[in-house]
Amino acid sequence: MSFRTSRLTLATFMLLALSACSSSAGADETSFGTGGTIDMAVSDTCIAGSDSQCVLVDGDSVLLPSTFREAGVKSSSVAEGGQSAVDVTFTEDGAKVWQELTEEAVGAGDSARLLIKVGGEVQTAVRVMEAMKGDQVQIALGTDESAQDLVDLIQGN
Repeated sequence: MSFRTSRLTLATFMLLALSACSSSAGADETSFGTGGTIDMAVSDTCIAGSDSQCVLVDGDSVLLPSTFREAGVKSSSVAEGGQSAVDVTFTEDGAKVWQELTEEAVGAGDSARLLIKVGGEVQTAVRVMEAMKGDQVQIALGTDESAQDLVDLIQGN
């Protein structure tokens, strides 16, 4: 299994996650799909090389958990308005997982990270500053990443 070290822009992800709870995709939406999943888990940072499950994700060394929780995705779409991003709306059950895990990550302290896995690969490890509400998130990508590729991974294509 490989891990992407710069899949998502960490600070932008959190900023957009906080602001996307009540927003929807705009006129710049270029691709829209339904269904799919995102796997998530709360983990802790570690010292590189200290454990065989300690892996590098987004510049942080994190312990790779043995299990992830699946969050159902109702819809995902490519939103391009100056920056490449993917808008995600979770199913009712998926939103519960999203909310519970962000709350758990906040409660676990500064060394906790929310791991996001799509298509069998850990895409990012996010430090969660505040528990999320609602059923929407916007995932910002680096300039060299394809939003459509992430949508395809979410939808299992």
